[in-house]
Amino acid sequence: MSSSTSSSEAIGAAIAAPGRATRIALVLLLVLGGVEALTRLKLVGMSKEFEQFRSYPRLATDLAHRSGLRLAIVGASIAHEDIDLAVLAERLRATTRLPAHAEAFSADHSYVNTWYFMLNHYLWRPGNRVDLVVIPFVGPSLYDKNEIEIGRLARFFTSVEDWPEVLRTDLATTAERADFLLSNFWASWGARDRMQELAFTRLFPNYKAYAREQQNLFLAEQFANPRRAHKARSLVALARLLGTAHEHATPLCFVVFPTQRADWNQQPYAEARRLIEASGVQYVDLRGGADVDTSMFADLVHMNLDGRALYTGLLADALAPVLGPGPSEAGSAFAAGGAGE
Repeated sequence: MSSSTSSSEAIGAAIAAPGRATRIALVLLLVLGGVEALTRLKLVGMSKEFEQFRSYPRLATDLAHRSGLRLAIVGASIAHEDIDLAVLAERLRATTRLPAHAEAFSADHSYVNTWYFMLNHYLWRPGNRVDLVVIPFVGPSLYDKNEIEIGRLARFFTSVEDWPEVLRTDLATTAERADFLLSNFWASWGARDRMQELAFTRLFPNYKAYAREQQNLFLAEQFANPRRAHKARSLVALARLLGTAHEHATPLCFVVFPTQRADWNQQPYAEARRLIEASGVQYVDLRGGADVDTSMFADLVHMNLDGRALYTGLLADALAPVLGPGPSEAGSAFAAGGAGE
């Protein structure tokens, strides 16, 4: 009797097991579906950065259809934190006597790989031509093998036709490629870093200041370590950007900005500059030497309002010659402006 009972219990457990597994799977699917819906319908709209990215297609189209000089500033956070767009446009308007308009297309902590796809996604589109794309940079931004934030690359800066190139050229490991593909189909996965930051900011009001301070401490550690000297690195992504810009007849100007990091201020960027200038693209150095006025900086990299006003004016003065006069005069004047190294 006990043997028969044990057999019946075993059979019942075997029958019930798939049922439990199904229920668990359904619960997991419901949870994941709820998180995905919450991310798409609520949390993405709460992210100022994501809303900023969503505005870029409209901004690119609007800029292209304005009359006068049209400048697109493409880069990392310094593109919007170190440049006052209204002051830049007004200064250019005063010096060139032409209407001037400027828009920033920036992504914090981004590098040349991401900038390439931003240009491709927003400005290398039919009807979105501008007169000049300004690419401000600091540190190792133009070199290969910088960390790419894969989620936003997938969600905002690429489309299906870009997938082969991204998977082949920009992502080096199977894990990165899987991350990219998952991020395209699963918003909550692609936005996980930003959603975590958003949640922490809501729970801890000083979180952003804390995160920036931690970043500054990390940069300070690099700054203090003499072994962190710049080593020669490849420039495949930069060469691709330059080549594609040439195909689209997009005028470019790369501008080096100062920081409080002496190693970055002293870096000649010789390899990158040779490649840029060999492509017929303009290069301007606003650093003016290794020493900077530290009172003009909000942190090791970004400027405060005083620094922003000063360097926006310097940038406008460097850009005015190439935008105002004819092509031959512009080229020589701009080259002279970039001879700061």
